[in-house]
Amino acid sequence: RCVPQAAALISARVMATRVMAFAPSAGRVRPKPRRVPTRAASDRADGGGDAAPRLEPSFQRAVPPGETHERDVCTTCGFVDYKNPKVVVGSVAVWVDPGSPEGFPPTEKILLCKRGIEPRIGKWGLPQGFMELGETSREGAAREAFEESGASVVPGVLLSVYNLPGQVQLLYVATIAGGTVDDATGEHAPPALNTDGTESLEAGYFTYDDIAGMDDDELAFPTVRWAIDYWRANYSRVAGFTRTGRVVQPQQRVKRWPPVEGEPGFVDEVDYAY
Repeated sequence: RCVPQAAALISARVMATRVMAFAPSAGRVRPKPRRVPTRAASDRADGGGDAAPRLEPSFQRAVPPGETHERDVCTTCGFVDYKNPKVVVGSVAVWVDPGSPEGFPPTEKILLCKRGIEPRIGKWGLPQGFMELGETSREGAAREAFEESGASVVPGVLLSVYNLPGQVQLLYVATIAGGTVDDATGEHAPPALNTDGTESLEAGYFTYDDIAGMDDDELAFPTVRWAIDYWRANYSRVAGFTRTGRVVQPQQRVKRWPPVEGEPGFVDEVDYAY
């Protein structure tokens, strides 16, 4: 059987490609099956005899028994190469100025990262990325923020769930603690950020009004504005949010793909007006 060879092929596919959000041609590159050399007779466990026959994977599209979707199925051994959506985790991470004047809404600043990788390199986005094995979604959101900006964030409530081509995004409301105080002026500043220029070219703190004034092309993906607007409407203290124990339904949207002329680029899955 060629299961070992098939497994090697699948591993190569996973390492070589990543599903990209909002890319119409997003998918996996199909590499050629790896040639596995036949062991010489002297290398065999039995010490001799003819070389073992070589079985190589050969994939074709087919519907496996009991299923409804076409898959890549090995015609040699029956191995099925499943392609499933990736899970992306991230956050709308907010620093609240502890030195805000009493009696006035506090200053809130949102963490954004300028992407250092495709797709949408050089555009501002939320700290987010693919979830890793062995971590929870909140742990992944905190890790991504630290990797992309150097910020330590604490993910809290689930803010949104977005179904996109090839991936599902889970975004949390996160807090950023700490900062510095200017001894001369008494002004507070958020914690310093640090990027190595790999995943993020730079990172910065922005007010909601700063982001609202950005052109759509300055933002990496539509989900950036979706999530920040939903945070503003439901969790921003500037907008009047108070911890009253109310339950906020996470925003749940499906990106419309391919786009439909004259229609919004998304479909809301639930009615939030209740």
